[in-house]
Amino acid sequence: MFSAFYLALAMTGAALVAWSLAGEQRRSEASAEVLDVEGHGTRTILTVQFSTERGVVCEVSFRSSVVANRAVTIGERIRVAYGESHPCLGVREVGDRSPWYIFIIAVVVLTAAVIMAYVVWRRPRPPLPLRYAGMP
Repeated sequence: MFSAFYLALAMTGAALVAWSLAGEQRRSEASAEVLDVEGHGTRTILTVQFSTERGVVCEVSFRSSVVANRAVTIGERIRVAYGESHPCLGVREVGDRSPWYIFIIAVVVLTAAVIMAYVVWRRPRPPLPLRYAGMP
């Protein structure tokens, strides 16, 4: 029962990741103005404002991860990538490849689920007859 649930969960997760990566192919780019820069240890959170090709104005915050330890200042213009269907969601700096890590994790989880399902659901081998039990 547990392995069936785990397998269904892993397959659903893999399908969602595949759908997300397919959506990554339908992305556009825009020039965004940096409105705020927050440093949290090694992470830099940027708040930017940009306008899409359709005229939608978005103001979003995201983690900058393209070039570590890069000085970004307020008022600077950077390139951002956004999804065409929901431009204000999932905005990232151009060059950020973090969704591929999610894909790799999903493949590993799905592989583990398939192996576990095989081990649980495989047909057991029949035991040897008792007359052969003591033979070398």
